[in-house]
Amino acid sequence: MGSFAFKLEHEDGTPADPASFQTSVPTWRAGDEIPLGNGRTLRVIDIRLAAGLEDEPVLVGQPAY
Repeated sequence: MGSFAFKLEHEDGTPADPASFQTSVPTWRAGDEIPLGNGRTLRVIDIRLAAGLEDEPVLVGQPAY
């Protein structure tokens, strides 16, 4: 299986922690939740596609409780 890289950001544009994410799933959607470990989860609220071939798409998220 392939691996896909995404940047992770908060709504205000600041990097999330972690700031990037490797996954075998390329089809993230708003409402999906990404487990970050240590009991932390990021809920995807928006997706910004890559601007160019060298750029990674961005998953914009907020902490999920």
